[in-house]
Parts: sequence; structure tokens; C-alpha cells
Amino acid sequence: MSTSGGRRLRILYLEPYEAGSHAAFTRTLTTGIDADWTVLTLPGRHWKWRARGAAAWFALEHAAELAAAYDLLFVSAYLPLAELLGLVPALARVPRLLFFHENQLVFPVRDEWSGERDLHFGFTQLVSALAATRCVFNSAWNRDSFLAAARELLGRLPDAVPRGWVERVAERSVVLPLPLDLPDLPACAGEDVPRGSARAAGPVILWSHRWEHDKAPETFFAALDRLVERGVPFRVAICGERFREAPPIFEEARARLGGRVAHFGWVPSREEYLRLVSGAQLAVSTAHHEFFGVAILEAVHLGARPLVPDRLAYREIYQDEYRYAVDAALPLELERLCRAWTDGTLELRADRRAVSERFRASVVLPRYAELFDELAR
Repeated sequence: MSTSGGRRLRILYLEPYEAGSHAAFTRTLTTGIDADWTVLTLPGRHWKWRARGAAAWFALEHAAELAAAYDLLFVSAYLPLAELLGLVPALARVPRLLFFHENQLVFPVRDEWSGERDLHFGFTQLVSALAATRCVFNSAWNRDSFLAAARELLGRLPDAVPRGWVERVAERSVVLPLPLDLPDLPACAGEDVPRGSARAAGPVILWSHRWEHDKAPETFFAALDRLVERGVPFRVAICGERFREAPPIFEEARARLGGRVAHFGWVPSREEYLRLVSGAQLAVSTAHHEFFGVAILEAVHLGARPLVPDRLAYREIYQDEYRYAVDAALPLELERLCRAWTDGTLELRADRRAVSERFRASVVLPRYAELFDELAR
């Protein structure tokens, strides 16, 4: 896919946290849109240091690349944009797109670490938004929560708060979903096939999220413990990205669940990951932070029935029947679905591409290309 208007655009792309969905986004965007890309990234680790030090790193370590001529500057909101423009003033003459994968004004705080939000990171993003030509959020929830929290934060400051700050950011903000690299599937790909003893063992419940506190794994495993107590048949597949320090609940739950664990651990191969997800009947989220939700969308595309909380970006994507109202309702809904599937009175896997196809790269990338052209003009 190419941008229009004659010659190819020259785009400088900066991502200080190249991991997970950020890395997938970089790959899909820069290979899917025909432009002269200069892509500079840092590995996805030490996120606080990235948010504080990335501007100085790029300005000093990549001075030659940043000094070239560009039609557009595309930066992740992990990067303090105003600092970068101060260090490389020539970039202030280039249209600047600030992309929010998430925002730090509402990102969940881990109570056992501090219990109190470090507002520096969110405030830096708010200043970056003021320095951007256009702010792009991957969901309306991401945008709206950021703007609401920004109003609340600025309202708490003692004095010298510029008028219209949030309004100016809102005016330059748009919502564009992540362009997903979704596999092509035959029409029957979502159908359930297990029979007999495989059916009696219960459906496979999938966890495919990052192994971190904001995904609330304690809530998920507490629901599974309740199913065990109630004698509900099920199996569980645990994958997703695991970092050096994973919450201990994962290993504890693995020991408790024993033979019910069909898979446990990171799947490095994309092909193997797709095969694993294609065998799941239910894809569950308990997240307290989800500004988009790639993992659940991939599972839904591959046929799994989603079961997600009635909050965050999930409200924009999934119908009421796929959302549970409160965390206490999760084990009850899981029990209902698991028993019905095991009894053969309910099929969980189905062709749900009507949910996922609107996020396919071929559908979404033209909207990005149009925005790039608009900014370059």
C-alpha cells in the first residue's frame, strides 16, 4: 500500500519500546505502507528509563539520521516529544504524529510497589501531545480516558495552568485501531470438532496475555480454582509474553491445576502460536488495562468465543453477550459455558470474523496512509 500525491513520503519512525504489540505495529505499518521509512527503535525493556531517556538517546546516538529531511515524524508516546524537539529543533518544522499505544494517566498502579501513581510519566505525555501536530489513539477508550484524566490532573495544579490545554489536544486527536496481521482462514475454521472423551474433558480456556499485574491473573486463576471446586470440566492453555519477573501466581496455579493444563508458557513460533489458539474454545480476559487487546482479537479471529470484562476498550469491540459485568460473575459464566459445551448443548467455536476483519491491516492501513498524506500536505 502506498501513500498518494506523487513521490514517496520520507517518514522518520521512533519507537523506544519495541516489544509485543508495539513491535508488531512497527512491522505491519512500515512494511504495509510504501514510503521511505527511517526506523529507529530501542528494545522493549526498562520502560521507565525509556520514557525518561529516549529523547536524549535518539538525539545524541542518531544525530545523523535525525538531521535528514523528512515529510513526517512518527513517534510512540513512550518518547518525550517536546524534549526531542528541544534537542533537535529542525524536527519542529516537520509534521509530528504522536501514537498512543497506551496512556500513563490511567495505566493501573501496582499496589505492592507503591500504591501511588507517578504522575511524571502521564504529564510528560500531556506535554508531548501539546507538541504534536496530530495525536493518534488506538481506541476511543484510550483517547477519552487520557483527556478526562488530563483535565483532572490540570485541575489539581496550584497556578499557571495554560487555558485550553486539554481542548487543544482533543482537537488534534483521532482514533485509528491497530492494523492486525490476521491469517486467512477457510469458512469452517471456527467450528468445534471434539467428540467423545475429548469433549468430556471440557473446553480449552485460553490465557494469551502478558504475564503482568495489570492483566489481573489472580482474578483469572481464582475463577479457575472455583471451577475445580465445583467439578466443572475444563482445560487451560496459558501462553502470552513472559518477562523476567512474572507474578508468582502463574507457577502456583500451574501446580494446583495439574493435568488440566494443556499448555503453559511462551510460544516463540508464530505458526505454533496460531495452532495453539486455534484449538481453544474460550478466550478470557480479566484485564484492568486494555487500550486495544490484540491477543483476544486474534483468538476471536481464529474461532474462540471471547469472554471479557465490561470495561476498557472491550466495550467498543465486543457485544454484550461476550462481556461479564463484574469480576465475581466470571466463574459463574465460565461454569455455564463449560458445562453446556461438555454436554453438547452449546458450540463455543464459531466463525466470528465479522468482529475481527475490520481490524485487518488491509482495511486499516489505508486510513493511516490518508492521514500521512494529509499531514505531509
